[in-house]
Amino acid sequence: MFLLYRIKKSNLGTLSAAVGALLLLASCGGETAPTQAQALPIDVYTVSTADVPVVSRLTGRANSTRRAEVRPQVSGVIQKRLFTEGSNIEEGTQLYQIDPALYQAQYDSAKATLSSAKANLHTAKLRADRYRALLNKNAVSRQDYDDANATYLQAAAAVEQAEASVQTAEINLAYTKVYAPISGRISRSNVTEGALVSAQQADPMTTIQQLDPMYVDLGQSVEDHLQMRNAMENGHFKMVDGKASVDIYFSNGDKYPYQGTLEFSEVSVDETTGMVNLRAIVPNPKQVLLPGMFLRGDINEGVIPNAVIVDQNAVTREAAGVSYVMVVDSDNKVQRRNVKLGTTYDKYFVVTDGLKAGEKVATSNLQKLRSGTLVSIIDLPDDAAAAEGSSAAPADAQQGQ
Repeated sequence: MFLLYRIKKSNLGTLSAAVGALLLLASCGGETAPTQAQALPIDVYTVSTADVPVVSRLTGRANSTRRAEVRPQVSGVIQKRLFTEGSNIEEGTQLYQIDPALYQAQYDSAKATLSSAKANLHTAKLRADRYRALLNKNAVSRQDYDDANATYLQAAAAVEQAEASVQTAEINLAYTKVYAPISGRISRSNVTEGALVSAQQADPMTTIQQLDPMYVDLGQSVEDHLQMRNAMENGHFKMVDGKASVDIYFSNGDKYPYQGTLEFSEVSVDETTGMVNLRAIVPNPKQVLLPGMFLRGDINEGVIPNAVIVDQNAVTREAAGVSYVMVVDSDNKVQRRNVKLGTTYDKYFVVTDGLKAGEKVATSNLQKLRSGTLVSIIDLPDDAAAAEGSSAAPADAQQGQ
């Protein structure tokens, strides 16, 4: 019984000591030291510098460099179609045959009229020559000679008129054979054998388009266009044979394998859109680009040397247009810092103000972070850390290309 009393008394003393210690800490108002479990784990990106290409990303559509709408020059019935729809044809290839019977008859009639006119001319010339000789002997009057000479001149004019008629009839006869005015890809035929066509009708019989090279017409805002012109004048542009290079991308993001060059820009601004049209010319040897295709054109405007870049995942944008990042300080606490952003490149933003190389910014758990939040940096695997340390490598590699 005495032993049980001693044990209970001992436990009571221990409990009293623990309670006393807690009360002492509470009365002193002391704060417990932060532990690693209280810190919010985050991923970070170390701000770095790189030579960043300046690229204007514009959208537009492809257009053929040459386009010919084939229309008949004479009226008649189509006898034959002599091409395969959708094929590549050469300039001068016959496409259609229009019934030539009427125009052949007109040509033969014109030739007969020319022969008659030449016969009249021969008779009129002989008469004028005889009257000239008789006039010198005063055997005929001056009036008779003038009449004979006028008849000769009229006969000569009739021959010239007949020759012109023959030439016109020959041209019309030739127009019954419809030829390709340019080389290129021919579209479907809008007429078939037996169809009646009219001279210079509104609807084309078919269309031919030259697809190599191709035009890509891009739209650019006036402000960006002025900046681009300044960059060109200051020699900051990346030029190819004296022209700015253009990289072409399909609507799904795939890059077109051939690089184009900027040919010219319009001298006026589209009043409906406020855009300036830029035209690039792009090789199309495999005819992958088709007229009307929606494309994106990246114009390489030069390089920003030693630009400060930050991972896009680290940037938060507010509705008011303010952008900020959460910077990790030496005490492993984050502080909000507003930044000014420039162009984008790959997965990075170019920072024009607010950050410097070597600073660490949070890239995860951004919704939970507030200024003063204690954080713990998640240790990256060796391969991920190596990739993080060489964050500027993509920019350098791209620029080397």
